Amino acid sequence: MSHNHISPQLPLHVSFAEDAVFEDYLPGQNAIAIGTLRQSLANLTDHLIYLWGAKGVGVSHLLQASIHDLQVQGFDAVYLPLSECLEYGPEALEGLDQLHAVALDDIDLIAADAHWQEAVFHFYNRMRDSGRHLMVGARCSPLQLPLTLADLKSRLSSGLTISLLPMTDEERVTWVIWKGRRRGLVIGRDVAEFLITRHNQNMKELVTTFDRLDSASLAEKRKITIPFLKQVLGL
Repeated sequence: MSHNHISPQLPLHVSFAEDAVFEDYLPGQNAIAIGTLRQSLANLTDHLIYLWGAKGVGVSHLLQASIHDLQVQGFDAVYLPLSECLEYGPEALEGLDQLHAVALDDIDLIAADAHWQEAVFHFYNRMRDSGRHLMVGARCSPLQLPLTLADLKSRLSSGLTISLLPMTDEERVTWVIWKGRRRGLVIGRDVAEFLITRHNQNMKELVTTFDRLDSASLAEKRKITIPFLKQVLGL
């Protein structure tokens, strides 16, 4: 595939975290899945990568990390969360099939919309037929998607499917300590354990709270201790 730079104007502004990279994701028991994903991105042998897992396992993070990776390789690639563009209609996809790769996140959300399903079906076909690459993020496997368009469901089952497992409590404690180290913070195990008890299985909230603590620690030039954590969070 050539690396000609094609940059159609995205029809809307969407979220794309510049810091959502592979290095900022602790693989844990998803190490094999991450390895499979990165190998596919390096070789570009799969026309479709379907990444799925429960809320909070990092599907969106890894889709964005994948787009970052492809951009570094010199490919024109974009991340499009359907949660932010359903209201714009299927026209949001126009022109994106000129890109080398597109990541469509939250594919579950089009289950009740026949127009969107048909648009994604034709978009998939154009991407595949022109040798381009499509990534899809979802909360469930392609076979479990409650789509009314059977042909689309079949297409989404035809590529590389990668599932992600949620973190155990022990892995989340490790994550807090590891994340702190990446930010130059020393976080004790007692602090990490206290923090995850406030965010039972909700990694998105845990990440938000961690960022809040990091900012407060930097602003007040204080270490993150349990008393400081309680102060910042109003506990």
